[in-house]
Amino acid sequence: MIERRIHPVVQPMAGVAGRTSEWRTQRPELFVDKCTKCMKCVVHCPDDCITLDEEGYPTIDQYYCKGCMICEAVCPVDAIIEIETLPGGDKDA
Repeated sequence: MIERRIHPVVQPMAGVAGRTSEWRTQRPELFVDKCTKCMKCVVHCPDDCITLDEEGYPTIDQYYCKGCMICEAVCPVDAIIEIETLPGGDKDA
């Protein structure tokens, strides 16, 4: 029998890099009215920036989101769109 290790999932936290959203040139915007709660965005987010609110809808932590837009690519109902941002990732273009 093969032993499998399961690594715990941890929430993003402040590190030496600080606020990682400053690296991005686009950010995701989620439309709850289109969301089916399929959880694909949550599972595929490489930075664990998407969590669930009290109603089970995804919530994107814009503070740590790097703007890779994988969440948009895997969303089967197009509930996530790409918003262009100015350098620094804080303000929409």
